[in-house]
Amino acid sequence: MYFVRESRVHYIILATLFVALFFVGTWHLSASPATWFDEGINVGIARSALLHGVYSLEVGPNEFVTERQFLVTTNYPVLLPVATSLKLFGQNLFAARLPMVLFLLLFALVAYLLVKRLYGSDASLLTLALLVSFVPLYGNGKAVLGEVPGLFFLLAGLWCLPSTLHARKVCLAGFLFGLCIATKPYFLLLIPAVLCGEYMTSTTRREFLQRIGYGALGAFLPLAVWMWTILPAVSWADVVSTFGYYSNSYATDGFGYLVASNLMRFISETTPLHFLLLFVISVLGMWFNKKRGGLLRKEEVILIILIVLTAVWYLKTPGWYRYFFPAHVLLFVLFPGALLRIFTRKIAIGVAVGLVVVQSTMLIGKRNDPLYNSTESAVFSGEVLSRTERDASILVVNNPSIAFLLSGRAVYQYLQINPERYFGRNVLHDQSLVPYRYIIFDDQSVVTDIPDLRQTLDARYEKLFEFGHGILYKHKSGV
Repeated sequence: MYFVRESRVHYIILATLFVALFFVGTWHLSASPATWFDEGINVGIARSALLHGVYSLEVGPNEFVTERQFLVTTNYPVLLPVATSLKLFGQNLFAARLPMVLFLLLFALVAYLLVKRLYGSDASLLTLALLVSFVPLYGNGKAVLGEVPGLFFLLAGLWCLPSTLHARKVCLAGFLFGLCIATKPYFLLLIPAVLCGEYMTSTTRREFLQRIGYGALGAFLPLAVWMWTILPAVSWADVVSTFGYYSNSYATDGFGYLVASNLMRFISETTPLHFLLLFVISVLGMWFNKKRGGLLRKEEVILIILIVLTAVWYLKTPGWYRYFFPAHVLLFVLFPGALLRIFTRKIAIGVAVGLVVVQSTMLIGKRNDPLYNSTESAVFSGEVLSRTERDASILVVNNPSIAFLLSGRAVYQYLQINPERYFGRNVLHDQSLVPYRYIIFDDQSVVTDIPDLRQTLDARYEKLFEFGHGILYKHKSGV
């Protein structure tokens, strides 16, 4: 039973796993993982809200992005804690990432509690061990991104969701689901998952409608705040364009090619294969339980439908693993319980522990991988600060993390978020028509809407410093 007193060994293992999670979660926090394009936008919005009271990204002195519906994809459940941390601990990457460590710990805790209720003590510890040893949890979870916070609110909502009709508890679960969706538009997939889960497990149509009604009531406030933050002046045209953007945010063509190439990944690349293995065993566990007369649990149905929807949604993306990362992590909630349903306890624990060992080996092996541990942004921004005048104008092209680290300077930003849309000004001079004194540009950056950028750099700028992916150019006097 859920409330039976656990053995001392259980709590020793539990404490050890949380200590390990805290250690890895805080290890080289400013440099691990490497800074992300999206993360730079998110911390920039948080700082703008803190310093200027403007909930948008500053792309020039007192210039802000007006089309927030295309900019703010990680929202207030994450950005407000980050802004608070920046206020308390300073405007640096370490302070910005501190709330993410808290979200990691909270997510692991609620995952442990939910699995313990669903499958028992053995499964709960195995879930926690699989999460703690999973490299992408830190690659995505320590950066200022919305996936792990959204997963925390999702599992917290499932943990609060009662099996019987209880208005207050269903409202509370709906509130948490609303915060989940407000965290990142991806979690809109939770809506059909919850509807299907409730429909398949409710005993009567009346019960189904009541539960959906109470849940919607709870979700109304966080979703209303979410809509207000991205569309303060709501119009039908804005709503349509916003959802059109979210459905294809990379403005990619060749839908059939994307689907085919991403499907191949699940049989040719290790991370998608790992996902597929967990998924197949999780589904088999639910089937074995149903075949033996077990109940179809509401939480399981919601999770498996969300995982399937995520996998389908992933097929039309550029194929980066982060797009199915939330579903990948959620499979760790279902996988240990499925093993215990399919195999004997000894075999199930052996298989799970073996997977933990493999994952832990990868976790240790990746500790110095540039993707998971890089001081490049900190070193480059430090050099820029030391080599540029305090009042000089600096244009940062496609590197919002560097722009964030150049605090206190006259920084302008240009961000090409997809082939059809950019933020900032696509000209090479400031508001006074004076050419930017410095330009930070990566030659590998994809830039399509700044006319003659490379030609202008070659003719009127000199390369002053280069480190990693960043290059600092200085305008030639008199040119």
